[in-house]
Amino acid sequence: MGIEGLTAVSIGGLGVSGATLAYLLAREGFRVEAFDVARGYRKACGDALTLKPFTEEIARATRSVVTLVTRYIIAVNGEVVQDLSLKPPPWAIVDKALLVSRLREMAEAEGAELKAGSWPGPVGGRLSVDARGPLADTVKDAVFLYRVYSKAEWEPDTVYLDFNVRDRGVYWVFPADGEGRLVNIGAGFEGVWSGREVEMRIARLHKTLLGSTLEPVDRRGAPMQLFAPLRLYHEGVFKVGEAGGFLLRTGGEGNRPGMLSALHLARAIASAGLEDESKILAYYRLYSAGLADEVRVSKILLSIVRGSSIREASRLLKSLPPSFWERFVRAQVTSTYLIRLLTHPSVAFGVARALLSYSASRAPPQAS
Repeated sequence: MGIEGLTAVSIGGLGVSGATLAYLLAREGFRVEAFDVARGYRKACGDALTLKPFTEEIARATRSVVTLVTRYIIAVNGEVVQDLSLKPPPWAIVDKALLVSRLREMAEAEGAELKAGSWPGPVGGRLSVDARGPLADTVKDAVFLYRVYSKAEWEPDTVYLDFNVRDRGVYWVFPADGEGRLVNIGAGFEGVWSGREVEMRIARLHKTLLGSTLEPVDRRGAPMQLFAPLRLYHEGVFKVGEAGGFLLRTGGEGNRPGMLSALHLARAIASAGLEDESKILAYYRLYSAGLADEVRVSKILLSIVRGSSIREASRLLKSLPPSFWERFVRAQVTSTYLIRLLTHPSVAFGVARALLSYSASRAPPQAS
């Protein structure tokens, strides 16, 4: 900390968070060099972007919106518990490869120097930022996400999410076009790293929910750091996006947190300058406090669900009121709301049962 004489920013990774940061800093007049091992960008995910003022600005600037989502079908273990219609649309489905590609072009247009190849890490005279997503850390504790683009009839304004405690994972069906002819159907399960196994499971969902056989157009898988700690700075390197733990653990939302963490770090650098990393970190913590709160709350909720019995975790999720799911979709589940939520008797009772189950599962074995 406190390194003086920094003249530029070096960014490792040019996915959503890295490309956003490169663009914002170059636009502010900072010298930026950024590295990525891949010239293009493809990653397995739901391609959903929660619309907030900044993320909507980026989506519009990159012209990457495929469709807008107004209907959210929420299931627990395959049983629908909420069917929400929300306006204005909380989510956009984006062409993520196009979004990242255009962000890179925008960064270069502002003067950023983008390089193909591995990031060298901290270098003298450079403020270092890790934006390498899930590959910034070991993947041994990650969750494998796998998705298939499949030909199917599906309303282009509708999303299906199944929080499947029984299978220790989540299933999703998202629109993949604006015409209702292509879906993004996928899943991720704790401890399952076989794409073939996941595809078998989503094929069953495809048949049950969509009434047709899976017709793959594209397949893709990737790790997600669901259990990584939240770290804004580590060993001389600032972190953004999934590399810094900015990921909502309850649903795997990463696009909005990635963009917003980049925005917060860019603001911190603009506020503090490059002279003192301690000041940058202080501003970064200040600006990202709200987002960090969301991440911590999501970790608490995930820990309760993971640590409870299937029965109690399922009952807890089913007891959550419509207001929770609306806030979940709108990315408004904060610590303040969580405290307020516990005033609902059914939720408080469900949490108490889940916590008792959680404690019992971790109790030491009784001596015989």
